Amino acid sequence: MVANTELQRVELSGWRTGLANLLRKENRAWWGTRRWLVHSVLWTVVVNGLVAATVFLMAPVVDRDPLSIGLDMLFKLGGMAVAIGTVVLVHDATIGERQLGVTEWLLSKPASRPAYVLSKLLAHGLAVLVILVALQGAIAYGLLSLAAGEPLPLLPYLVGMAGLAVHSLFYLALTLMLGVLTANRTVLLGASLGVVLIGFLAVPLGATVSPFVMLTPFALVHVLPAAVQGLPLPLSIWVPIGITAILAAIFVVVTLARFERLEF
Repeated sequence: MVANTELQRVELSGWRTGLANLLRKENRAWWGTRRWLVHSVLWTVVVNGLVAATVFLMAPVVDRDPLSIGLDMLFKLGGMAVAIGTVVLVHDATIGERQLGVTEWLLSKPASRPAYVLSKLLAHGLAVLVILVALQGAIAYGLLSLAAGEPLPLLPYLVGMAGLAVHSLFYLALTLMLGVLTANRTVLLGASLGVVLIGFLAVPLGATVSPFVMLTPFALVHVLPAAVQGLPLPLSIWVPIGITAILAAIFVVVTLARFERLEF
């Protein structure tokens, strides 16, 4: 009879050793408690509270198109909020367990180091995509459609949400990488949130985005509103999306390489 423990033995070898059990552990921490509900409510209030206040209260006062200003709020300020939320949600994923000795204990079991890192990436990535991107995007779509008086064109909106998803995964990968490069929470949070702030300030609100800036991940949330509305851009929207995805993949590779050399 299999023991009723959080980690159960599985017949895998190589880099996948222990991945299924580690994923089960990480997913249970998200979906087996009320953690997902608390964060769903919290970030809905933050992100879509901003969108609702903008399209229904601010737009009539400033005499602007509610759809245009609402998309700006969703992808620019909302994108920054989602990036901050991603950092907050995952900053303790590795540092906390390392300081408590949990990481050392887990790796003493049949669990590989790549499986440990990938379980964090996959489980937290799923939570970020579901709670911070998909849920907020679905609610915002309803609010913006209501403000516009008709449903928004779905395909351009989905392109915008794909960009927001990649943007969020960029900060997820960055935060996980910093979590193995340093054991200091202050350094990790300062560096991660500093990059979020730099990215937000890299393109002032309302400024024209140059082709050079579009070659960085920092342009992404600033050009997504224009992409959703079909407005002209210096480069294809897939350029910053692709560059951001490539950088996130590089962060993951660095994380895996560095974690292999850590001593516990």
